[in-house]
Amino acid sequence: MENNETQSNTLMWFARVCGLIISSIWMYDIIRTIINEGFRSLHNQTSTGIILFLLITTLSIGVLIAWRYPFPGGRFIIILSVLLSIFIYFSEQDNRYIPILYQGLPFFLVGLLFIQSQTIKEEKP
Repeated sequence: MENNETQSNTLMWFARVCGLIISSIWMYDIIRTIINEGFRSLHNQTSTGIILFLLITTLSIGVLIAWRYPFPGGRFIIILSVLLSIFIYFSEQDNRYIPILYQGLPFFLVGLLFIQSQTIKEEKP
């Protein structure tokens, strides 16, 4: 029982730290773009850029939700990361897989870590 609790806590903190790092990187990029180009940059964006902005922002909020409620937050992150990957796949013309690997996959793995930490916690020895 104690081993499961230790594994669960380790995975939970690893998921939290990774989610925080990934979200911070993307939110830094979004905030930097808004500061450098002003809010007019959002008005000049195509619908693809606005949808991407909304998906990344919602995923970052999902990481905060998963911090408090790991299982539903992890499912939320997984669903949104799959939607982000599908969106990237159909919006990119030349290279579809590289953006999926560095945008969708990290969030997907963080969501899996949150869910796995709760699954280990609920396992009976």
